[in-house]
Amino acid sequence: MEEFIRNITDQIRCVRARELVAKELSDHILDQAEAYEEKGEEHNTAVRRAICEMGDPVEIGVELDRIHRPQTDVKMIIMVLLFSFGGMLLQYIEGGYAPMGGANGASVYLTQLGRQSLILLISFGVMAGMYFLDYSFIGRYAVTLFWMMTAAFFVIRMMSREVNGRYPVMLMLVYLYVPVFAGILYQLRGKGYSVVVIGIVLQFMTAAFAYYFSNILHAALAVYMMQTVLLILAICRGWFQVNRRAAVLIAVTVLVVVPLAVCLISLAASSDTAVNYRLRRIYAWLHPEEDPYGSGYTYVWIRQGLAKSKLIGGYEGFAFDDEITWLAPRTDPFILVELVFTFGILAGLLVVAAFAALIFHVFGIVRRQRNQLGFIISAACFMVLLDNCVEGILINSSLFPVTSVQLPFLSFGVGSTVTYAVLIGLLLSIYRNEKIVTDHTVTGRPIWRLCIKLEKK
Repeated sequence: MEEFIRNITDQIRCVRARELVAKELSDHILDQAEAYEEKGEEHNTAVRRAICEMGDPVEIGVELDRIHRPQTDVKMIIMVLLFSFGGMLLQYIEGGYAPMGGANGASVYLTQLGRQSLILLISFGVMAGMYFLDYSFIGRYAVTLFWMMTAAFFVIRMMSREVNGRYPVMLMLVYLYVPVFAGILYQLRGKGYSVVVIGIVLQFMTAAFAYYFSNILHAALAVYMMQTVLLILAICRGWFQVNRRAAVLIAVTVLVVVPLAVCLISLAASSDTAVNYRLRRIYAWLHPEEDPYGSGYTYVWIRQGLAKSKLIGGYEGFAFDDEITWLAPRTDPFILVELVFTFGILAGLLVVAAFAALIFHVFGIVRRQRNQLGFIISAACFMVLLDNCVEGILINSSLFPVTSVQLPFLSFGVGSTVTYAVLIGLLLSIYRNEKIVTDHTVTGRPIWRLCIKLEKK
C-alpha cells in the first residue's frame, strides 16, 4: 500500500499537498479493505483488492495533481489593481495631491505623487509576500504575532506625527489585530469556558491597545465589535467544549450589554467635556439645520449637494472651501461625495457597485472554506473590508456621523495602503491554498522539527 500511495503522490507537484493526499488515500483503502474483511476475506487480500480497484496510480496521481495545486484568484487581483490605480486617479482629479501655484507648488505636487506611487508599489510587494506565504502560520504563531505586532505598534506610534491629538497612520494598522485574534481563537479550540474568559479579556486588552495607539475611539470600537463577532462565531461553530447557548449569552452580556449600559449611564450622568463634545456631534448629525454654518455644516453641505447633483456631470455649486477643509476629518472620507459632485450620481453608483462586487467576492471566499482556520481568518478580513466600505459610503451620504474612516483603496496613506495589502494578501493566500491546507496540516505540523540521525560507519 505504501508503494502504491508513493507512486500516486510522486505525480503531485505541490509538496505540501502530498501528505494530505496520502492520508486520504490510506484512509480510503483501509475503509474499503475493512468492508471486504467483514465479508470474510483476509486483511492482506482485502487490502490488495482495494488497491487493484483504484486503478493505475500514475493516472490517479495526474488527476489529483490537477485538483490539489495552488490556484490564483485572478478576479480579486484584477479588482485590486483597478481599485488601486483608480484610487490614485481619483485622488489626482479631486485634489488629493492638490498642487500650489508656482514652481515650488509643482515640486510639492510631484513629491506627493511620487510618495503615494512608492507606497503603492510597497503595498503590492506586501500583498505578493502574503500571497506566497502560507496563511496557516497565523494559526500556529498567533499569540507570538499578537505581541510582536503590539511591540511594533508602540515603536510606530512613538515615531509617528500627531495630528489634532490623533495618530492617523495607526487608524488602519490597528485593524490587523482582527485576523490575528482569529488565529488565537483557532489555537484555543477544544477547551472549556476558560477559553471564553480568555477571549473576553483579550478583547478588552486589544481595544485598549487600539485606542492607545491611534487615540481614535471609533477605531478601537470597530476592532472590539469585530472581535466580538469572531468569538461568537467560534462558539456557534462548536470550537469550544461549552454549552453554545450559555456561552453566547455570557459573551453577549459581558461584551455588549454591560459595556453599552455603562456607556449610556456615563453619557447621561457625566459633565465631562469630551462626552459633551461627542453628544453634540451626534446631535449635529441628527439636526444639522439648527447650526448650518457651524457643527452641522458638513451634513448640510453633503445633503444639499446630493439633492442638487446631476445624474451625469458636475454640480456647479460644488466647492471645497477652507471651512469644509477645517471641519472635515484628516482621513479624507469625502472622496466619494467629491466624485459625485464632479462627475455625477452615476459615477458614484458605479464606485459603490464596484465595492459591492468586491465584498460579495470576498464573502464567496469565506463561504467556500472547508478548514476552520481558513474560514475564521477570511471572515476576519471580510469584516474589516465590509465595515470600512459600509461606513465610508454612509458617511459620504451623511447617513452616519462623520468619523475617522478609510474607504478601501480610495483613501491614501501608508497605514491604510499597507493594511489593505495585508488583508487582500491573506485572502489571496487562503484562496491559493484552499485545496492544499487543512486543519490537519496546520495542527499536525510541529512548530520546531529537529531530526538527529546516528549511523554506524
